[in-house]
Amino acid sequence: SAATRSIVELLPINATVLQRVRATDPRANLSRWAYGPLVRNALFQQGARAVTYTGIWRGLTTSSASGGNLRYSTARGATATFRFFGSSVGWVSARGPGRGLAYVYVDGAYVTTINLLSSVVHPRAIVFTRNWGGNATHTLTIVNAGTRGHSRVDIDAFIRFSMG
Repeated sequence: SAATRSIVELLPINATVLQRVRATDPRANLSRWAYGPLVRNALFQQGARAVTYTGIWRGLTTSSASGGNLRYSTARGATATFRFFGSSVGWVSARGPGRGLAYVYVDGAYVTTINLLSSVVHPRAIVFTRNWGGNATHTLTIVNAGTRGHSRVDIDAFIRFSMG
């Protein structure tokens, strides 16, 4: 029977990395390395020019946020839109008490609803990701659903990966 083992390393932010993989058989013979494409990642804070807001959003300075700041809304229909060129994207938010539901749209089409409510605060959580086969221009839009009794939606940061 085959066993798998992974080695996971944290990627540096705003860096270019080359991923590689190789196999080991049951007799410890190693294959040659197989290389993937160069991958560039970038972290965009909530106040980046690539992020636009509609509706009521407030700023909050907190050491638990990526970069020390975040924006949040409790207003139904408030939107945050991240425009980027890349092959993958992630939304960084907090989960916790008082947090609500957010509708997620990619390139104008509804994708999913994210529930940010949790009994314990989880700051800097990657709450949504989307991957494509190659680089292109995309938009990721977060819409506050305005959940009664727990309507807060946080925008902490966005992560963008591009290949090549």
